[in-house]
Amino acid sequence: MPGLKRIVTVLPRGEFNHNMLPGFASELGAAFAARGLTLHAIDSAKPNFLADLVSCARDPETAIYVGHYFYDLALSYADITTKEQVNFFEAFEQPVFARIADHPYAIFMLDRIEQAARTTHFLVPTVEFAEEARFVNPALRHFHQVTPSVTMAPPAEKEVLPLERRPIDIFMPCAFKEVSPTVEEIRQDCLKKGHGMVHVIDEVLAANEQQSDLSILAQFLAAARRQFRGGFQPASPLTTGDRKILHVLSCIDFEIRTRRRRRAVESLGLLDPALRIVVTIPEDLRETLPALRDRPNVELIGKVDSAKARELYLNSRCVVNVNPTYTSLVSERVRNAMMFGCCVISDRSAHAAEVFAAGEEILFMEGCEVDSLGDLLRGSPAELQPLATAARRRVLADFSIDRLAADTLQVMGEVLGD
Repeated sequence: MPGLKRIVTVLPRGEFNHNMLPGFASELGAAFAARGLTLHAIDSAKPNFLADLVSCARDPETAIYVGHYFYDLALSYADITTKEQVNFFEAFEQPVFARIADHPYAIFMLDRIEQAARTTHFLVPTVEFAEEARFVNPALRHFHQVTPSVTMAPPAEKEVLPLERRPIDIFMPCAFKEVSPTVEEIRQDCLKKGHGMVHVIDEVLAANEQQSDLSILAQFLAAARRQFRGGFQPASPLTTGDRKILHVLSCIDFEIRTRRRRRAVESLGLLDPALRIVVTIPEDLRETLPALRDRPNVELIGKVDSAKARELYLNSRCVVNVNPTYTSLVSERVRNAMMFGCCVISDRSAHAAEVFAAGEEILFMEGCEVDSLGDLLRGSPAELQPLATAARRRVLADFSIDRLAADTLQVMGEVLGD
């Protein structure tokens, strides 16, 4: 690429996403460097982070990749009567490349999306996220669909043991995230006030008892149109009222994810007690999950960092996935687990069934009930080995970080004028 000579990557702090994101950023940076580009990694945890970024911001031969964060970086100043704020990358008239990996309306995403630089070029694994980002912030115009890759370093072939030599029968990486107020607290408040939002909440929750192929946002907006004249269309910039409504939407999304995960976790208690099962939720939640109270074979180990997750994947025969509420994207947990040679068990969505062949690359359970595959899980691991092998081969070929790097470099080259 004659115009693009150097890539600056901004590494997020280690506490983000159980230290998964810094590792992913490093792997992607290495893939850029392997294609002949000079790589400069800026550690956002270092005190000279901003000075380092400023020194890179005006080089026309440099692309700045900030990943999941920092595209909302701002400069602010005040005089006697006013306070002004301008986005850092807009001030430098600098294109910046970023990644969206979850619903832009989510509580933890909303501020970033609203304050994002208009010069941001978002790399998205699905157009679904682009549409949602535009809904929140219509000023954002640049979206590029790229490979939905794995997010961990691939293991060496010698690390990938046959399933029959792995000591863990089932591994389920998941979390029950808490939000405040909860959707039920919001619902009760709406009931007291006689507010029609309670009907919107009930309608969307009822429609998502099982995996739905219509997005949560589309369902929410349709329900709002039925309850409120004119429906809901946020202003730009968002008003306080808009933020409250988007907060309700985000809480509904969290509730749907949590309900599905809880059903799957509880169903693990209905499996053969001879199976060793590991789940990344805290032990103190066992009392809230009646099916697990007398099941010591189900180990609740709490959240783990990326190194421990890697170890668990490599030592597990099967990995259980419960899809988030995306309608056009398979969770990265599926791709990562397949890469580590595991047999993936997942709830079915139309998109997942299009991407991976049922019974050949993935196993679909009934609803969120892992015990619907109980007979198969009691059988010999050798029966599942061809599926795990085929899935690993497929992921390494089609969903690698190297492939994502190639997509990203093509976008950068087009934007910077190569």
